[in-house]
Amino acid sequence: MARPGDQGGGWERSIAEALAAGQPVADTRFDRLFGPALQRLAALHFTPVAVALEAAAWLTAGGADEVADLGAGAGKLCLVGAASTGARFTGIEQRPGLVQVARDAARRMGLDRAQFVQGDLRTVPLHRYRAFYVYDPFSEPGAEPDEWLDPCPPTVDREADVARLLARLAAAPAGTRAAIFCGLGGPTPPGYRLVETIAVNERGDALECWER
Repeated sequence: MARPGDQGGGWERSIAEALAAGQPVADTRFDRLFGPALQRLAALHFTPVAVALEAAAWLTAGGADEVADLGAGAGKLCLVGAASTGARFTGIEQRPGLVQVARDAARRMGLDRAQFVQGDLRTVPLHRYRAFYVYDPFSEPGAEPDEWLDPCPPTVDREADVARLLARLAAAPAGTRAAIFCGLGGPTPPGYRLVETIAVNERGDALECWER
């Protein structure tokens, strides 16, 4: 059944408008932004809209006017955050194809506060940010090949990659917030305290809200 805005190329902007107005948006509708191939894998790799709303609200409630999504994929967290808050969201993703998908989605939704840069989250400069979102960034190579976002990012040593990311988060100044969905694949971020844990589903997935 067609919904308002689905015709004439305006349905993408209607999603942004609904989020800005606090109206619910189904993941099945949102994930159409990414095309059929990525839509098929969205439930496995992309943050649910409800989780993105919770994370964006908590990260920006601490006063951050810019949030970095480390390992942004196709940019779902940033798109939801830019539509539902007044902050700028920057997605950092090393695969150029996914960066382009995210940029195209932001353009079609009319979101100029969602931006995406190609870069390795283990080395890209992070000093400007005081709020971070992370969704288990090094787990994808452990999935079946037909469940990879193409191409799958190389992870030679997952333990070392996680340790490097934890060290980067630990170097952030006091007051920095980090929202972590489904874990980091490693221990607690050094120097951070757990403020809140939000249960997401019956599988036990959770959004953890940390502050340094």
